[in-house]
Amino acid sequence: MLLAFYLAAIVASLSAVELAAGVALSPSWTAVVSTAVALCLLSLFAFANFSFGYLVGVAFFGMVVGFVWLSHFTSSRYDAAIARWSALVSLLAFLAPLLFQSRPAPRMFRLNTKTMDICVKVLLVIAVLILVLNFSYGFALVGLHAAEQLRGSIARPTLLNYATSNIIYAVLPFAFVFYAQRGSRLLAAASLILIPCFYPTLLNKTVLFAAAWIPFVFLVFRSFEPKQASVIALGTPLALGLVAHAILLAQNPIAHFVFGYANERMFAIPSIAIDYYADFFAVHPKTSFCQINIVRAIFGCHYSDQLSIVFARQYGVGNLNASLFATEGIASVGWIWLPAVMLLCGLVLSIGNSCSRHLSPQMIATSSALTVQALLNIPLSTTLLTNGLLLLFLLWYVCPGEQDERRSYSE
Repeated sequence: MLLAFYLAAIVASLSAVELAAGVALSPSWTAVVSTAVALCLLSLFAFANFSFGYLVGVAFFGMVVGFVWLSHFTSSRYDAAIARWSALVSLLAFLAPLLFQSRPAPRMFRLNTKTMDICVKVLLVIAVLILVLNFSYGFALVGLHAAEQLRGSIARPTLLNYATSNIIYAVLPFAFVFYAQRGSRLLAAASLILIPCFYPTLLNKTVLFAAAWIPFVFLVFRSFEPKQASVIALGTPLALGLVAHAILLAQNPIAHFVFGYANERMFAIPSIAIDYYADFFAVHPKTSFCQINIVRAIFGCHYSDQLSIVFARQYGVGNLNASLFATEGIASVGWIWLPAVMLLCGLVLSIGNSCSRHLSPQMIATSSALTVQALLNIPLSTTLLTNGLLLLFLLWYVCPGEQDERRSYSE
């Protein structure tokens, strides 16, 4: 039932975003029925147990449903009927391993609680050093609007960018929940506060709002059953933004801001990006995965710039990054082969299920709160290497679970 309401809220939110942008919508029974076909996938969530893949699956379920609804009102050049069916079949292929591949990884190497505590403290020291190093390359104490214009003006070495993203998306959320679960409030607070401290040098909204988003996810998973919490955590900002837009938008700039960040940036943009990618690659050559640097180096690429820059020039919407559905899927192979690629992507992400099988749902959800959002907006290859998902898998793998801690205590 929660997922059905979530689907309805996604459709209502995306419609509100489109109407606010001046796009004319004329809902029809065809649009309603074809979008409602996604309800058939709810049985998968009903039979699956909670896992990292379950949380990712809920997020991508909303993204794909949003695209299916949007495809009925687009003026883009692709075959919308083929796109809708391919997207739904691809979602099914993506969800199958994500929800049901839960074989625990053989833990040939694991840390006890004391050693893990030392390792996390060392990582926190490294995080502080990386923060200081970032500030040495420049910073700006500006608001969100000015930050968007200045974001590209502070140049840093590539290696530092990789280290910074891994620290923000993987290490600090993991450190927060690691200490919060053990009652170490000071270290948990320090881990959390370090994330927005990167804002003046990165000028990125994600790091600024992480201080609210991560503890919100932590509290939701403390208060509700894990599968319910997955939907509530994602659906609450969506619902709040929609209510604020309907009631307070004209009078309240804060409500306008909430709607813009939650409903537009968090939920609508990932669905809209699929539409843009489908439109562009309906008439342009596919990338054949050359957006991945190692593939580009070996085989070359038709596009000399990153896809986000190509789309900025083509559509005038700013640097438009997109999820694995758009980049590893539509851009690389097109709609026909999209289900096969999404199956492989689901298998790759299901490694997270195996690495975290021994951990609590609260640990899994809170530590991955930022990487799940990243998956909706950037390619899988980038999320794994640049945005810390592989590092998070490693931290999960070596982290002691509740049974390990009880065994250590009894010994």
